[in-house]
Amino acid sequence: MAETELAKVETKSSIAPTPERAPVEPSPQPWMKRIEEHPSWPLLSQMTVATTAAIPIEGFKIRDLLRLEPGQIVESMWTHTEDIPLNAGRVQVAWGEFEVVDQNLMVRLTRLA
Repeated sequence: MAETELAKVETKSSIAPTPERAPVEPSPQPWMKRIEEHPSWPLLSQMTVATTAAIPIEGFKIRDLLRLEPGQIVESMWTHTEDIPLNAGRVQVAWGEFEVVDQNLMVRLTRLA
């Protein structure tokens, strides 16, 4: 199972196909091209989800966080060329990279998970 897969499910059917059964026709409606076209979009667009982009820092304690000063640099073992995981709740949804824009720390998406 791949690292990004949550589970792999395999099903087996004990019902053999019979000539009397008609094949299931695909839905005549095309897939949505934009999420805004979904009937539930007005409700979905109002929902909030906590998103996190985090790099583990071994041995970093709360007291270290409280002692941080402006301009101070915290070293991690994360290589600067490796993308960081972006989670929505507990689900990884993308990979990204940190970037500084106008003295603000941003996350630029590089690929979807």
